Amino acid sequence: QAMSEGRKGVVVPPLALVWTPIPLISWCFPCIGHLGITDSLGQLHDWHGTTIRPVPPDMMLFGKPAKYLPLMPSASKIETLDEAIFQADEEYGSKLHCIGFGHDCHSHVARALNIASYLGCRCHNKIFLVFALFFAGRYVSLQDTLRVWLPPIILVVIFFTFYYIM
Repeated sequence: QAMSEGRKGVVVPPLALVWTPIPLISWCFPCIGHLGITDSLGQLHDWHGTTIRPVPPDMMLFGKPAKYLPLMPSASKIETLDEAIFQADEEYGSKLHCIGFGHDCHSHVARALNIASYLGCRCHNKIFLVFALFFAGRYVSLQDTLRVWLPPIILVVIFFTFYYIM
């Protein structure tokens, strides 16, 4: 698969899960962030409570992707996955966004994977996606690795510094 380059030089593969940290939330909980999915043309489908329009991958709600996880569909399933992404886009265009316990960006991506029966199952969910990205996701660059991990490290250092001083 050829890599898709966004306007700011962000390079992620087509048919991939893409993730970016959410300021403040990801600083305290580095596994929590914003999730989108790219289609076979490398266009990002990023749901945040509004109608979804495919855009370049650097246009995620909270900034350019920091991590990605390539999907591995067989050649015969690429069109199925694309259709599933667009169907999930259509379904989520009228849903109410509710972070955590309702419909959110992770729900949208899980829905697309379930419609396509990706990996032969319709059991993808938020928890599966969080763990998949956290443990198997690849960082886009060293700068993005630092963007994800530097804030939590600084918070931990500050916490322990104040804990042991007081």
